[in-house]
Amino acid sequence: MSDAVLTISSKNYSSWSLRGWLLCRMASLEFVEEIVPVDDPANRAELLLLSPSILVSCLTHDGIRIWDTLAIAEYLNEIRPKAGLLPKDRAARTVPLDLRRNAFAIQ
Repeated sequence: MSDAVLTISSKNYSSWSLRGWLLCRMASLEFVEEIVPVDDPANRAELLLLSPSILVSCLTHDGIRIWDTLAIAEYLNEIRPKAGLLPKDRAARTVPLDLRRNAFAIQ
């Protein structure tokens, strides 16, 4: 039985959900997939409890809740370094952070 739960919406329609799912699969993390339809207003309160941004995917593992896709990648890279999710070189690991920071600045 898995001690990890990945809460997502639709892998078909949400690239954020797909990213979290792909990261967990690439890290070979056993997880239970919990699908929460984001277009249902009744789920808004549940999503707020999981993620302050109301965005999914949200990974819950060993009592830790990680709700940002890049944070999920960093967390999985720490617990599964052999998966090679992020570059080993510290300077190279800053590139995804810069890309994300610039993407949000453009919005």
